[in-house]
Amino acid sequence: MPVPPNAAPVDRQDVILDAAFGAFATYGYRRTSMDDIARGAGLSRTALYLHYRNKEDIFRSLALRYFDEALRDMTAALNVPGQTLEQALLAAFVAKDGKFMEAVLSTPHGEELMDAGFSVTGDVAAAGEARMVVVLGDWLAQRALPEGLGSGPEVAQAIIAAVKGLKTSARSLPEYRAGQARLAALFARALA
Repeated sequence: MPVPPNAAPVDRQDVILDAAFGAFATYGYRRTSMDDIARGAGLSRTALYLHYRNKEDIFRSLALRYFDEALRDMTAALNVPGQTLEQALLAAFVAKDGKFMEAVLSTPHGEELMDAGFSVTGDVAAAGEARMVVVLGDWLAQRALPEGLGSGPEVAQAIIAAVKGLKTSARSLPEYRAGQARLAALFARALA
């Protein structure tokens, strides 16, 4: 079937990463095989190996994509005109998660995915979180912060650490979102 002339080209990497995300959410990190990912992407296993060395390589690429998307979405969420501090922070917290926390908190393999995230992509996560601190710190630095709270980057570090802490205690997505809303309200009041 011919491709329409105005159709966007299919990005094979995105197709593979989307299939991998689905497989990891369905089977967990340990049980997901390269065959599962290839099948989900509509590729042969051999063709998949032309793009990625192994499952760990795919998981790391997923983490890199997640942080790129999260930073883009976080920046956009913080800069919507007319928002209160609380609205902007909550929007940034939700944007920061992308679809990852939804998958983690709605699949029986969520804890395993979090563990794999720490062990396989720890360096990627540390670099991504540092970039998030910069984005949030720059946004905060544009506001007049109350005396004694610290600089924009220092406050951003505290905020990101607090939001990260919610991941370990929330048992469901609604509970997690409620925690994010509480943190947004607390930080907004402290910053007002």
